[in-house]
Amino acid sequence: MRINKKILLTVSPETATFDLNTDGDSYADVVLTVAVSNGTVTIGDIYNGETKLTKVAHYTETGGKVTLLKAYLETLTEADYTIKIETSQGNVTAIVKVVDTTEEV
Repeated sequence: MRINKKILLTVSPETATFDLNTDGDSYADVVLTVAVSNGTVTIGDIYNGETKLTKVAHYTETGGKVTLLKAYLETLTEADYTIKIETSQGNVTAIVKVVDTTEEV
């Protein structure tokens, strides 16, 4: 008899915000944590939509934590971006909302 254990793969947070306002609270790197319910997970490629991101230039990764770098995020325009993280246990996606709370003077 074979028992199949279902593996639950998650990313937290599922939605994150980056603020283009340099004085805003959300003007910082965005950290996404990938977790698996059974075993370990190895992070593979990471995409913003169809665009493959480059490690070190766009993000860093260690121990299941993917850090999207502020220097990369500030090159984006205001919109919602789907970030796909490929792993050894399957893929997960998160949404990064880029906003600009800068007040016009």
